[in-house]
Amino acid sequence: MALSPAALVTTTTFLVEPVARDFGWSQSQTLTVFNVPTMLAPLVLPLAGRWVDRWGARRIAIPGTALYALATAVVAVVGASTAQLLLALLAFTLLGYVAILGVVYKVVSEWFPAHRGSGYSLFIGAASSLGGAILAPLCQLSVDGLGWRTTYLLLAASILLIVFPAQLFLLSEPVPAPREAGGETDAEQPPLREQLPGIPFTTALRTRAWLVLAAVLVLVAGVGMSVRLNAVSLFHDRGYSAADVSLSVSVLLVASIAGQILAGVVLDRSKAPRAFAPFVLCLVVGTAVVFAARGGQWALFLSMGLLGAVIGAESTIGPYLVGRYFGLRDFGQIQGMTLGLVTLVGVGLIPVLAQRTAEQTGGYDTTLFALLGAGLLGLLLTFALPRYPRPEQTADTAKDETQTSVPAADQPHQPVMDA
Repeated sequence: MALSPAALVTTTTFLVEPVARDFGWSQSQTLTVFNVPTMLAPLVLPLAGRWVDRWGARRIAIPGTALYALATAVVAVVGASTAQLLLALLAFTLLGYVAILGVVYKVVSEWFPAHRGSGYSLFIGAASSLGGAILAPLCQLSVDGLGWRTTYLLLAASILLIVFPAQLFLLSEPVPAPREAGGETDAEQPPLREQLPGIPFTTALRTRAWLVLAAVLVLVAGVGMSVRLNAVSLFHDRGYSAADVSLSVSVLLVASIAGQILAGVVLDRSKAPRAFAPFVLCLVVGTAVVFAARGGQWALFLSMGLLGAVIGAESTIGPYLVGRYFGLRDFGQIQGMTLGLVTLVGVGLIPVLAQRTAEQTGGYDTTLFALLGAGLLGLLLTFALPRYPRPEQTADTAKDETQTSVPAADQPHQPVMDA
């Protein structure tokens, strides 16, 4: 996770300027080329999740990681062509999502059935955040001393020498129970998809639970990332210097790690999805403090700390609730679809719309009012989340799907729909 696209995105800040200078492009044009793959790559996660559900984590992770390292090296040799750089970055990001992000959620879900929240927060959220925090200054030093092309070669070598051996020698899934053929288990084989309890992918996407959950996650991500990605211009409009904003972003990153860990602990001990509500309330309060902040450092740090905690918690809460509502049968596909939607709309589209609104209205007041309203809507929707299904209900759904070809929507056991 420390060398996944989720961590490497922090290096973009230090790569845009040298690439623009070498190729004679504007920084806005170069930033667009870097951002397009970040927005499009998550769309491959439902497909990656389907592959992992069907063939197991190792069969996807090992060859995918080798190709991920190769694609990273290819970025270092592209010419001064927007099409070449865009395609190289897209391949690099897509393969990283397939080989790492498409795999780790399913693996953590299987190994930590009673502590998934803590597993997501520590092994996925905190690991990528800490990795990004370490890689950002190292990338800056490498770009200044060796150039951006050599930096990409070093990143490719790191993936090949660190991530690939980890996937090859350390990655595994729990051994399934003995099967009827001889009663022996093959440690190399992951559990059969049909043996896992859960709700089918297409059925899950039609449930109230998934629709409300996806809406809440999109709104939370959209509000938090709108402030984070537009922080320099937003807070400059409110009387803060670039140095103040830079320090506040560090506060946000530290708070995001704390939010990830706290969310994992809270969810593992909670019995209802409404445990998410206090975190969304922090989002609303943080946005209100941003609106009221006018040059005071403590208001700036408080607002960014609250938003950071929610951004971190959201990355843990999303996969946790997907697992609780829909089980492990098609978990990879459902989580991939959810994360892809959140990234495309919440991280990609809403911040752009927020910035465009600010430019059209000549200030951020209207934008902040809209973000505050979105946060309040997200808070209300958390109370519309249905209760968790009982484990035996998801098991019955999986059994019905295995024994018959009738769609789950027509079966009597629909734990999430009934809830």
